This record gives sequence, C-alpha cells and structure tokens, in this order.
Amino acid sequence: MSYETLITENDGEGLLTVIMNRPDKMNAVDNVAVEELHQLFNGIADDDSVRVVLITGAGKAFCSGRDISSASADEDAYEIIHDHVNPMLAAIYHCPKPTIAAVNGAAMGVGLGIALACDIVLAADNAKISSPFANLGVALDSGGHFFLPRMIGYHRAIEMAYTSDIIRGKQAADWGLVNHSYAGTVLRDRATTLGKRIAGGPLQAYIGQKALMKKAVGMSYDDVCEEEATLQGSLMGSAEYAEGLAAFDDKRTPNFRGV
Repeated sequence: MSYETLITENDGEGLLTVIMNRPDKMNAVDNVAVEELHQLFNGIADDDSVRVVLITGAGKAFCSGRDISSASADEDAYEIIHDHVNPMLAAIYHCPKPTIAAVNGAAMGVGLGIALACDIVLAADNAKISSPFANLGVALDSGGHFFLPRMIGYHRAIEMAYTSDIIRGKQAADWGLVNHSYAGTVLRDRATTLGKRIAGGPLQAYIGQKALMKKAVGMSYDDVCEEEATLQGSLMGSAEYAEGLAAFDDKRTPNFRGV
C-alpha cells in the first residue's frame, strides 16, 4: 500500500520498517500523517507478513510533533486530540506485535508520544527529546501523563512538563526514558539488527507476554502468577513450543518463522 507521508519497507522476513517522511517539516505530523499512521498500525494485527514494526524518521528528525503551521488559538483542541491523535497513538500502543522506535533526531510532543507508545525505544546520542507544551501555554498530551511518571518518576516527569527542557538521547537512556542510545551513525543498523532478531523469535509468545505485561501493572502478584500459568499453558500446546523443543533436541537454532 502506498502512503503520502510514510515510507514502508518489508524485508520479507517479518520486519516492517516505517519511515515518517516529511523531512522538510522535521516529520511533524499533519492530519494526513496522523490518519496514515492510524490506518497502518490498525492493520498490523491481521498482516501475516509483519512480525515486528520498526518506526523511524526521514532526515534529521524522528518527529518534531504536530504540524502547527496552520493552527489557530480558537481551534477545537479536544476534537483534534480525542478524534484523531489519540486513536492513532492507541493503535501504536495496542498493536499486539512487537514495536521498536528508532529516535534518530527530534522527538517532541506527539513525536515523543509515538516513540513511547512503542515497546522498545532506541535513540541517537544527540537526539532531542522534549515535551515543549509549556512554551505554548498548554499541557502535556500524547500520553505524556501516562508514560513519563511511570518511566522516569514523578519529579523528573513534572520537571519536563514545567520546563520543556530538551533531553538528549544519552541522558534519556540514563533516565530510563529510552532503552539504549547509540551514535547516530549506527542507530538505524542497531535498530534493524534488533528488529530482525525479534522477528525471528516466537511471535505468539511475544504477543502473549506483551499483553500480560501491560495488564500486570495494575494486578497483584498472585493474579499475575495465575495469568502466567494460563499463558504458559496455552503456549505449550503450540507449534512454536514444538519447534523450540525440537531445536533444543537437535542442538540447532529454532525456526519460528516456519511454524
């Protein structure tokens, strides 16, 4: 499928790379980009050719936020966020398959929301990460109140909200806001290598673990252990488990793509 604001590349082995492609706008998302991201991620669950999604940006930015070049003070912010931005971000966050963000440059506002909605976030050492809403006289959105306190604690999260300071990729990794930071020259290669590695793994086990890990945040220890037993019981009768056992016995690498 062709897109106006996105480039998609499927390596044929399950890794779909999605490139936000408005480099002249630092990949700021307009209405078209929001709808195309929503449509793409909504279709991932039923696309058997996709096992892992890697999202990054063209040029020097990941995504600098919402394109506000045509914004006005009297626009309906609730409608924009509730009806368009939030459903797009939810499609990324609730995507059942593994997702990776490679933050190659500026990730601000909704751009940061796109990155944090992914399962794993890798960043260039010099990437600029920020929630610049204070500079505009408005509040965090794009899941900021959900992600930031959970990832970096209340005090750092509220400091980001109050100051709109830029956090560089290396500092973001030190804080736990992203998983790892790398030199920008190798970021894409590192992200692709990780994506290919995960794409070769047991997809049904990954899907089950992703769902449970998100659910487990609000559960008791005993309830989580019960859910783990149920999940494990469902997986042990699967073709993936059979392949894993066979590979163990044969002293070879399992081929989970082929089951």
